[in-house]
Amino acid sequence: MKRILTLFTLVLFCAGVALTQMNGRPVTAAPVFASTINLTNFQFTPKTITVKAGATVTWVNKEGTHTVSADDDSWSSPTLKAGETFSHKFDSPGTYRYHCSFHGSAGGGNMAGTVRVVR
Repeated sequence: MKRILTLFTLVLFCAGVALTQMNGRPVTAAPVFASTINLTNFQFTPKTITVKAGATVTWVNKEGTHTVSADDDSWSSPTLKAGETFSHKFDSPGTYRYHCSFHGSAGGGNMAGTVRVVR
């Protein structure tokens, strides 16, 4: 029984290593060229996404009235009603924080999110 338990533990360990590393690098979610973020229940879902430089991100307002505004004021949507969308293209790598001007605040307060852009 002890030998079976040791073998089982070894298999689980090897599987964990295989899932967390590939070619000597940690595995992370693959960046994409386009992505959609939903505005619902006074939150952005997903709250954080990673996309490749040149990607267009589209926010889809599912309910209520919201905006999508960059924390640094470099871009902003008009007021979005339920069913409306806003898209923004991210050309340069970096971390872009944004918020709803009605229900959030710069720096991640309440209704806020982050777009991470990689090469």
